[in-house]
Amino acid sequence: MAEAMGERSQVQQPSALSLLPRLGTFLYHLAREPRVPWTVKAAVVGMAVYLASPIDLIPDWIPGAGYLDDILLMGIVINYVFAKIPEEVLLEHWGEDIETLRGLRPARRRRKAG
Repeated sequence: MAEAMGERSQVQQPSALSLLPRLGTFLYHLAREPRVPWTVKAAVVGMAVYLASPIDLIPDWIPGAGYLDDILLMGIVINYVFAKIPEEVLLEHWGEDIETLRGLRPARRRRKAG
């Protein structure tokens, strides 16, 4: 009984599907933020236009691969957003669950001197 209660009290990582509405709200707030570069805003708007467009690189009716281009584009743009925006701006607009944001954000690579 104690093991079952201990398992319930553990914090679970949110699934990627449950993060989509939060990411949408997050990107909306970043688009309105003056400290975000215009190139990042253009990338987010371009992604939204592509996702809403009925024209795709890989047609959606192809089983298993139809949404692959959409998923790859979202990953590339979100990675670009996290790489170009300062961490304090990201933390300000993300909210309380900072560990989830740090899990989504790619690790910074250190440049080798010389």
